Amino acid sequence: MRMHTVIAIIFFALSTLAQAAPDSKSFGALPDIYDAAISPDASQIAMVMNVDGVLAIRVLRIDNLNEPIRAVGLDDGVKPGWIRWANNDRVLVKLSKYETIYGGAGWASFIYTLDANTMQGKILVEPKDILRQDNAYVIDFLEDDPDHILMAFSDRTQMRDDIQRVNVETGKYARLKRGLEGVQYWHTDQRGEPRIGQGRIDKVGDDFEWRLLIRDVNADKWRPSKEFPGLDPDTLIIGFNENPNELLIGYRGEKDTLGIYVYDLDNKQIGEQLFHHDEYDVSGVVRNVDGEMIGVRYVADIRETVLFKDHDSHLGQIRMAFGDYDVSFVDQSSDESRLIFRISSASDPGSLLLSDRRNNKIMRISQNRSRLAAGDMGSVVATRYEARDGTEIPIYITLPPTIRSLAAAKGVPTIVLPHGGPYSRSYRRFDYFSQFFATRGYVVVQMNFRGSAGYGEEYEEAGRSDWVLMQEDVEDATRWVLQNGIADPDRTCIAGWSYGGYAALMGSIKNPELYSCAISIAGVTDVQRLASAQRDFRFGRTAARKFILSGFEDKQAMRDNSPARRADELTVPLFLAHATEDLSVPFNHFRWMQKALGKNDTKVEYLEVKRDDHYFSEQKNREALFMGLHEFLESTNGPSEFAN
Repeated sequence: MRMHTVIAIIFFALSTLAQAAPDSKSFGALPDIYDAAISPDASQIAMVMNVDGVLAIRVLRIDNLNEPIRAVGLDDGVKPGWIRWANNDRVLVKLSKYETIYGGAGWASFIYTLDANTMQGKILVEPKDILRQDNAYVIDFLEDDPDHILMAFSDRTQMRDDIQRVNVETGKYARLKRGLEGVQYWHTDQRGEPRIGQGRIDKVGDDFEWRLLIRDVNADKWRPSKEFPGLDPDTLIIGFNENPNELLIGYRGEKDTLGIYVYDLDNKQIGEQLFHHDEYDVSGVVRNVDGEMIGVRYVADIRETVLFKDHDSHLGQIRMAFGDYDVSFVDQSSDESRLIFRISSASDPGSLLLSDRRNNKIMRISQNRSRLAAGDMGSVVATRYEARDGTEIPIYITLPPTIRSLAAAKGVPTIVLPHGGPYSRSYRRFDYFSQFFATRGYVVVQMNFRGSAGYGEEYEEAGRSDWVLMQEDVEDATRWVLQNGIADPDRTCIAGWSYGGYAALMGSIKNPELYSCAISIAGVTDVQRLASAQRDFRFGRTAARKFILSGFEDKQAMRDNSPARRADELTVPLFLAHATEDLSVPFNHFRWMQKALGKNDTKVEYLEVKRDDHYFSEQKNREALFMGLHEFLESTNGPSEFAN
């Protein structure tokens, strides 16, 4: 009862922070907390924080929050990843930086090791020559050995990743296991013993095939997956049970969706079904401090967490207490007395919280986005529409805060916002991008077109094998909001990021009668060139065939569905933005579209962002993006009467 009372107080505090509608720059602010971790002895919290656009690593003592701040700032251009305590005195942080490596540009990743008392640190293992792009792959944090972790990295004489036992303070390492051909990913059992090697092996013609090797627990011998019926080389490996011969795998079986099963390595057969949803793929697992899987995650209209019976009722109590909020468990102390978790909802950016089982209290560590207040955000409605072939497509509609129900949304300026990927998905969660448009007075429409992840293999493959079908599903969503009177036909724009940017460009070219403007951020503009560029990378030919070429009938179809090759057909105002250090969709795509639009007299606004990545990770650049979007929409459609 007491825990419910404390949580209610926190909810009151969170829900009464509403102020004036946030300006455009507020949506460009980076999250307050990137990641957080609690020390094994439950005394300290380490965080990667954003303070007015400056990123820093901060350590604080839970029982003495008024002590002087211990923090160290990150250099400009350094991007944070995860943060983790190696032991009670040392923090490990994954960082990345854009560098030129032997004439080629790329994001180099490494681990920074930091003394939590002196805040002095260094790169744990210096990246080496041409093979230094990813020197941050931790196989196992070795809970029973606080002075070491297991990593995988190469020296400059080979492409195989050796398993190295690395001292977390000095960075000195000793090889534990030589790399195996075709293995890029390793899995250990709960004793920290390497047991699984998985990856891709080169074939003739820059092709590849998957490889899976299993190490016998009783002998140092690696056996191929073909000796284990039911284990394919590309099987999703989740980890091990406490029993070192029970492997946890992702498996479809007779169903279209992905579930979690136990594979018995002794008997060489698939055993107990731990979880399998009929409609949705499993998306993740929940583990306790011992590495035991105690629950699973999947995404329906919201992200769901299922905790297994007889496992940690405290976690279950927290989830129940926060009702419709998405509860994401972040980290917990070794004795499980203190737990860090995040909460958020579709209309609330939420907070990072600490649960203390010693006194049955919950306290807020930080807001997730302090410049955005829940009371200023719009609500999100989940429903479905019917595509032209009768298929029901999930759709999520974010309403302006001034509109309280979907039924009340009539003739509202609208943004059609297909997600990126394209093999990802939208769901009811806090999305700062869609909330930006909603607070400008727009309805925002996000559909999970075929090709979206999470609905089973057939649904995803339908889009993967037909990019035109994905585009048609987006078009059908637009027609649905227009036919139902939700959208103002004179103020309906299409926007997107990455693949979504591509969909926005193609939608505005193919169906200019539907849209009053288009917005493409980091969008693909030439799919044929995108596929060709994949050949420059290891395993690129197969990746291009699976993820791009399979979606088109032939090269002519690829040209017909490339915005840069049809730029002369663009007739609606366009906002085009891209960053120069984008490695997901190279900056050339911006240049190709810009050049192709040279003789087109349609209104186009360009935003070229220097020295940033696919996600506009620098706060000043993201702020400039949202201010530019606001001005573009105002000049194109005029102010919305539904704005805050």
